[in-house]
Amino acid sequence: MWRVLVCILLFTANAFAQAAAGNEKFDQKQYADAANAYEKIPAAQRDAGIYNRLGISYHLSNQLKAAENAYRAALRLQQDNANVLNNVATLYYSQRKFSDAERQVRRAMEKNPENGILRINLRAARYARENTKSARDAANSLLKDNPLLIEKREGDLLQVQILMPAKDLEEANLHEKRGDSYFARKLYEDAIIEYRKSVALDRYNASTLNRLGLVYHQSQKLNEAERYYREALKQNPYFLEVLNNIGTVEYARQRYDNALDQYEKALKIRPESPTILLNMGACLFDMKRYDEAIKATQHALEIDPKVLDKISGFGTLIQTSRRSDPTVSFYYAKIYAAQGDKERSISYLNRALDEGFKEFDKIKTEPAFAALAAEEGYVKLMDRIAALTASNAQDK
Repeated sequence: MWRVLVCILLFTANAFAQAAAGNEKFDQKQYADAANAYEKIPAAQRDAGIYNRLGISYHLSNQLKAAENAYRAALRLQQDNANVLNNVATLYYSQRKFSDAERQVRRAMEKNPENGILRINLRAARYARENTKSARDAANSLLKDNPLLIEKREGDLLQVQILMPAKDLEEANLHEKRGDSYFARKLYEDAIIEYRKSVALDRYNASTLNRLGLVYHQSQKLNEAERYYREALKQNPYFLEVLNNIGTVEYARQRYDNALDQYEKALKIRPESPTILLNMGACLFDMKRYDEAIKATQHALEIDPKVLDKISGFGTLIQTSRRSDPTVSFYYAKIYAAQGDKERSISYLNRALDEGFKEFDKIKTEPAFAALAAEEGYVKLMDRIAALTASNAQDK
C-alpha cells in the first residue's frame, strides 16, 4: 500500500514540476519550450488553465491545429471559461475566419463583459467581418511581421491586431484624445466636433460612441445622446456604461419602465454598482414602488456611503439627479437614520420640509428617527414642525 502511495506522490510531484517549468517558460515567452513542458503533464493532471496555456503556447508558436486541440480540451473541462473562449476567437482571427471570431468573442463577453481585451477583440472582429476584403488585404501585408495577427498576450488572454488602416486608426485616436481633453474641461461643443471626427473614421469604437453620447447628454440634447448610445450598444451589446446611460435618457423622458429595464440589464453585468442601484432607486421612487426603491437605495449606500455626493459628475457612467420630491426625501432620511448617519438623516428631513412634506406625524412616529431625538438638529426640526403646524392651523 505504501508503495502505491509513494508512486502517487511522485506522480503528483512530477506534474507540479512540469507545470512550474511550463509556467516559467510561458512567462519568459519561450512558447515552444512551454508547450513541451506542459505536454509532459499527464492528461489526468491538467486543468482548464493548463490546457489554455498549452493552447496559447502552440498558438504563438504557429501550431494552430495543436492550439485548437488544447483550447477544446480546456473547454471540455470548463465550458464557460471566458479566457479560453476569447483565445479560441483569436485563433479564428489568426485563420482569417472573422465571422467565427466575432461569434466566439461575443460568447466570451457574455461571461466577462467588462474585460478591456475582450472589448478590443470584439471591435476588431466586427470591423474585419464587415470589411472582409480590406481586412484580408491588411492581414496579407502583415504576413512577414505578424502572420498570426496577435497584438499581445496579457496574462492568459490574447489580444488581436485591429486590421483597420493604420492612418485611420491613428487619426481616430488623435481626435478621440482631443475630445477627451475638451470633455474634461466641459467644452462640450468642441468635444462633440472631435468625437464625431473620430467615429467617422472608426465607428466600431463603442467607448468613443458612448462618450459622444455623454457630451450630447450633458448638453441636454437627448435625441442625439440616445442615437450614439444606441450605436455604441450595437457595436457592443454588453457595454455596461451604455446600458445605464440609455436608462438615464429614458428616465429623463419619464419612461420609467424602459429605464428600469436598462438598469436591470446593467446590474446583471455589475450587480454591485452603487451608481446603477441608485439610478434604479430613483426610478422606482418615481414609479411609487417605495419598498423596492428603498431596498435598491439602501444597497447602493451600503456599497458606497458617499454615492449620493457624486451626482454632479458625469464620467462614463451617468448618475442621474433625482427630482425634488418631499416623499422621496423623507425616505432618504429614513434610510440614513437606519444606517446610523444622523446628520444626513436630519438634513433630508429638512429637505423634505423645504419641498412641502406635510405628513408631520409620520416623522414623529417613525421608529427609525427615535435615535435622532437627542440631536440638536432634530430638536430644531421638531420646533420647525411645530411652527409649520401652527401656521397651517391659522391659515385654516
